[in-house]
Amino acid sequence: MNLVRGFVLDKELFDTIESFYGDEAKSKKLFEDLKAMSLEKAQLESEKRSLQFKLDLVARDKKRAVEASQKRVEEAQKLAEDQNLTVETALATVNSSLETVITEKEKLLTAAKQELERVRDERADAEAKPVEVYHNAFVDTPEYQDLAQRLTTIGGE
Repeated sequence: MNLVRGFVLDKELFDTIESFYGDEAKSKKLFEDLKAMSLEKAQLESEKRSLQFKLDLVARDKKRAVEASQKRVEEAQKLAEDQNLTVETALATVNSSLETVITEKEKLLTAAKQELERVRDERADAEAKPVEVYHNAFVDTPEYQDLAQRLTTIGGE
């Protein structure tokens, strides 16, 4: 049903554009541009949701790190009381551990952002190249060769 409905809406949109311009070639170009922009918007929204998910994971990890740090502070206070150490010494150790955890999580977030940028750059490069060149580049990858070998082995050919 969605395909039929989408086709009807596409046809109505195209007819509206064509009646406005009166030129089928210009109308078709504009219609294709609108469809491409709609697809691009959907892809960007998907990337946004993916990044938000990753940010939520980082926030959750930071929250857990803070909770763990608070637990360490309590343990450090108990240890300080039991062994007559100063609370400041115990807290310095705990704070150092917390800073290390936070630094690691920030590195992971930075790496995730860099990976997203790399994927966007690759997509832009792939869209700029003809499909055949992109396909040939993919066929030459070790991953593709490995997959082809495994499929050949499974298929017995």
